[in-house]
Amino acid sequence: MTGTLILQGVASGLVTGSVYALIALSLVIVFKSTEVINFAGGEFVMLGAYVAMFFLVFLGLPYIVVVPVTAFIAFAVGSAFDRVVLDRVLGRHRPGQSIMVAMVIATVGLSFAFKGTVRLFSVSDNVRTLPPIFSTDPVFLGEVVLSKQDIAIFLISVAVMLLLFAFFQFTKVGRALRATSENPRAATLVGIPVRRMRTLIWGIAAALSAVAGVLVAPKLLVSPDMGGVIILAFAAAIIGGFTNVLGVIVGGIVLGVIENLVGLFVSSKAIAIAPFIVIILILMFRPQGLFGGAAPIKKV
Repeated sequence: MTGTLILQGVASGLVTGSVYALIALSLVIVFKSTEVINFAGGEFVMLGAYVAMFFLVFLGLPYIVVVPVTAFIAFAVGSAFDRVVLDRVLGRHRPGQSIMVAMVIATVGLSFAFKGTVRLFSVSDNVRTLPPIFSTDPVFLGEVVLSKQDIAIFLISVAVMLLLFAFFQFTKVGRALRATSENPRAATLVGIPVRRMRTLIWGIAAALSAVAGVLVAPKLLVSPDMGGVIILAFAAAIIGGFTNVLGVIVGGIVLGVIENLVGLFVSSKAIAIAPFIVIILILMFRPQGLFGGAAPIKKV
């Protein structure tokens, strides 16, 4: 019986963890390229859920259309934020001054702007859920039981991550983005338009979070405060290592599995505190994360 519960917890954890990994990826690719922690990542999840709800509920479009359209809209919003806001913040930078704090505060301001804007519309007065992506009929995988929707969420998440990997690995633009994240100055010297690449990164990160919002909305309540899921994405990024893309994916899966096992063997109330305990333990014993490499040593 205990073995069956463990298998069930791991299987369910793979589903939720894959969504955490998508959101955490959006945080990490921005941080690697700009050294900015995007505190508006959760609100892009919320934006994706509300945009999808508009197309699904009010226009009656199918998910196969809604997912790419939602991703494109989020991409446009994320890119516009970089061009309109962050460009101006960077333009006010003076030699010897740190600009990172100002850029982080800009992302915090964006998160509050998103939540405030959504609350202006009557649609946010009622808590809703999106219709299921697939039917919720159970699928028996040996002793493990998952719904068709859970399997679809996992497969779509994995497909998006594989597409992102292929984009960064095998396309010219993807390689330029990787070069920008590794060494912006060297990328500039070889003719890569670094500012344009950073705008593209913000758009991709926003699209990833929005897709995660579409996937998670049928299982969670759609509300202006659903962006709080970003805390779990931060936990996943910290577990894997904030600068390691593969580690972040593993961190999301690990966090999802831990949450489900805690819910099964400890208490459903303990799920809420499990990520914070994991964060504390990781920061205490391996602050660079499981896959973050050796901690850097700096001369002072």
